[in-house]
Amino acid sequence: MLRRMFPGVYEGWLVVGSSAFTVLLIGASFFYGFGTIFNEVIAEFGWSVAATSLAFSLRSEVGGLAAPFVGTLIDRLGARKVILGGIVLSAIGVFLMSAIQEIWHFYAVMIVIAFGASAAGGQVGLAAIATWFEVRRASAMSVMTLGGGLGGLLVVAIAWLVEAFGWREALRVLALVMLTAGILAGFQIRSRPDDHHQPMDGRRYYDAVGGEVAPVAKWGIPWRIAIRTRGAIFLSFAMIALAFGTTSVVVLQIPYLESDLGVSKSVAGLAVTLLTVVSIVGRLGFGILADRYSKRLMLAVSTVLVVLGLLVFAVADSFAVALVGIVLFAPGFGGSIPVRPALLADYFGTKYFGTINGLGALVMTTGGALGPWVAGLLVDGTGSYTAAWWLSAGVTALAIPLFLLTTPPTDLVAHYREEARREAAEKGGAVGEVHTLIADR
Repeated sequence: MLRRMFPGVYEGWLVVGSSAFTVLLIGASFFYGFGTIFNEVIAEFGWSVAATSLAFSLRSEVGGLAAPFVGTLIDRLGARKVILGGIVLSAIGVFLMSAIQEIWHFYAVMIVIAFGASAAGGQVGLAAIATWFEVRRASAMSVMTLGGGLGGLLVVAIAWLVEAFGWREALRVLALVMLTAGILAGFQIRSRPDDHHQPMDGRRYYDAVGGEVAPVAKWGIPWRIAIRTRGAIFLSFAMIALAFGTTSVVVLQIPYLESDLGVSKSVAGLAVTLLTVVSIVGRLGFGILADRYSKRLMLAVSTVLVVLGLLVFAVADSFAVALVGIVLFAPGFGGSIPVRPALLADYFGTKYFGTINGLGALVMTTGGALGPWVAGLLVDGTGSYTAAWWLSAGVTALAIPLFLLTTPPTDLVAHYREEARREAAEKGGAVGEVHTLIADR
């Protein structure tokens, strides 16, 4: 539909916009929004912070377990079918969450939502976008991830729904919005066809003598080979460490501000809004820089900001000081989100990107699952969040040197890119190495 409405716009950007909108829905309803019902669920059922946090850890871990399966489906079925199924399953799960009565209900529904969110979230959009862009890949991915960041802006509205109508009714409203709006956006998302009439990146490229050439044909390192490379191994451990700290903040930020610093839910929701707005700067800024400079360096710098923010949380004795921590944490948190998948596409290609990115998500969510649960145990044991933030900062700091050690598999990249060029030449297609071309401005 959007292709017919905007025939002069490069379709890749329409895919970016539609993917951003679906990520916004998932982020607002599931990733950020569930923090607004955290204390309400504890108050109604009397569960501990650790037991309640475990449900969020299950969300992360199950979503990670589903990610490789979802990635394989993307490579085989295409992005559109996968994302539509994920939206429907996510909406069903959020609706079922409004009817829970026992803690096992809570855990079971979290698992359902985790599967749906994995198939409807950024993983699918990133896989589609990777096929539409080469030179501006990180920038395009950073624009898509704005949807997740903007989803945090809706936390204030979700918090108002919870306070005005109760957490159960608020979840039912969210489920309806996810289902209707999500399906409309999902139909606009697809991978780039090999014979698409528009040039890659929406721009034409020329060689040194002015002849127009096409970017290299779709290439990729098979995932069984890719996961054994030095770059993949160091990147995996780095993302585990980073996710330990970032997920702890996302899950526990609102209850931390309410419990340790004594602010109201609405004010805590505004703090999430601040985190979201500043994270948008990080997403765009690091995405643009990553198309010009080393992506692994950008990941290391963004992690430094996350660690600094966590350290400020650990020593904060007032809401004002905690806001300083948010301003430091947010751009680092946001910046890592588009750069990681862009680095994966650069290192391993797009032919098997869905599977490789899914495996990376599985590994990464190990840290995302451990972080909130371990932090919750420390909160239950000490009565405050201070020790949890100190531990999170220490674990996250390990990611900095690991990112710097994440080097590309240069020989493999050259081999598989050349193989793709040969196959394209045999089929009579235009071939060229996009990184040596001059863009038409």
